[in-house]
Amino acid sequence: MRGYQLVDGSSGVYRADEARVQQGTVDTDHTGHSGAGFVNLENTPGSYAEWTVVAAAASTASLELRYANGTTADRPMDIAVNGTRIAAGRTFPPTANWDTWATAALPVSLKAGANTVRFTSTTAAGGPNLDRITVR
Repeated sequence: MRGYQLVDGSSGVYRADEARVQQGTVDTDHTGHSGAGFVNLENTPGSYAEWTVVAAAASTASLELRYANGTTADRPMDIAVNGTRIAAGRTFPPTANWDTWATAALPVSLKAGANTVRFTSTTAAGGPNLDRITVR
């Protein structure tokens, strides 16, 4: 099913190439991505990537985003779960280059069943490149 790929019962890895993308593309021109590609959002506020995350039961989890930011400036994003913004302007600082990936984590509350997780660019520079999210 497009939108998610569960790895096991305790954590889920959701690849960027399976995300729903608004104002962006799935690209392969940088090394080190974990799936068939990574999400390259357009340099505009409002561009986003969204996944459907499945939880067996309502719970609090750690949401980890693997990203690359080859610029010299932060590329903040708003993060929403089920339509509710849980982090405004969350920072995604520069990595060494577009081929160097880092991980940012934050706690999230999930309901039992399908949950929508969205990362939205907040500035004209857009967001970082997105490789995958992991839910633990």
